[in-house]
Amino acid sequence: MKINSGFDRFGFIFAGSGFVDPLMACCGFGGRPNNYDRKATCGQPGSTICRDVTKAVVWDGVHYTEAANRFVVDAILSNRYTYPKISLNRFW
Repeated sequence: MKINSGFDRFGFIFAGSGFVDPLMACCGFGGRPNNYDRKATCGQPGSTICRDVTKAVVWDGVHYTEAANRFVVDAILSNRYTYPKISLNRFW
């Protein structure tokens, strides 16, 4: 499974899993709906950072947060969202 397809598939689950504004960049410029402007990116004057990065899916409009990556990996490794169910035991 490609990781991007994993995020696409789990996108509808993020909002119900403690994440806030799953499409809004935690660090960026422009406010709602995405807090992203490719001409004024994270770290540039005027950019803002969310209060709690653990509740954000997108860090800077391009990269996912560690919390989002962890959510997807946990979901894949637990077999909650995989079909058919796969055994990962053979890999370790």
